Amino acid sequence: MFWKVCCTLIFVLFFCHELCDAQKKKETLLSEKVSQMMDWTSKRSVIRMNGDKFRRFVKAPPRNYSVFIMFTALQPQRQCGVCRQADEEFQVLANSWHYSSAFTNRIFFASVDFDEGSDVFQMLNMNSAPTFIHFPPKGKPLRSDTYELQVKGFSAEQLARWVADRSDVQIRVIRPPNYAGPLLLGFLLAVIGGLAYLRRNNLEFLFNNNAWAFSALCFTLIMTSGQMWNHIRGPPYAHKNPNTGQVHNYTVEINGSRHPNKVPDIHVLFTLNTHLPHLFLSNLTYSS
Repeated sequence: MFWKVCCTLIFVLFFCHELCDAQKKKETLLSEKVSQMMDWTSKRSVIRMNGDKFRRFVKAPPRNYSVFIMFTALQPQRQCGVCRQADEEFQVLANSWHYSSAFTNRIFFASVDFDEGSDVFQMLNMNSAPTFIHFPPKGKPLRSDTYELQVKGFSAEQLARWVADRSDVQIRVIRPPNYAGPLLLGFLLAVIGGLAYLRRNNLEFLFNNNAWAFSALCFTLIMTSGQMWNHIRGPPYAHKNPNTGQVHNYTVEINGSRHPNKVPDIHVLFTLNTHLPHLFLSNLTYSS
């Protein structure tokens, strides 16, 4: 009986020791991962990840921090204009958090480029870019952890609201000053003022109905034809396949998927919108 009790105590002590040792190793590994993430963040607000970094610091436990990752395709041969614009907004968001007084190691921002981490795209069955996904500290990402880019857009303010919803971390977006807009507006006002001064004795052109009607028509055609979509999204007119040299009407090609390029379609629509009303009015005048 005595020996049974001793063996049981020895087994219990050994088991507790192994548990404590495993817990210490887990805490040490977690501390090393957080320290490494903080070191990368001190150099770049958005950590650039490849497949190895993603598997080690995002997928593999232990992890007590959230990671917001932008999956993108920024290489020139991809010709993804929207990826560059989304990357700029994501950088603004990450910088706002990095230089905030509330900065902690609760969340990190990272990016995975298709040409540097194609295995990650395959792992997640992802075939489009840009895509934003939140990886919570525990468990797998839910459907709501994927940002609805097509619905909400990719402005830094919208992304900050999404981050707050998924992690309860409030980020005040601070944009760097941009003086191009005020300078351009000032130059335009100066030109208009100069022209008005030169023709100060003859300002009848300001009351010309035909000129105002033509300006309103041009504005309407630009807005209804999709030219504003071109201005916002910045897609290329055509995409050249770097392997075959073939030029086709697609903007981004990842893992065999293709996204149709609407620029030529918009130009055709703009031409039709311009000429059809003119033909209609001409026939109406001729009939009268």
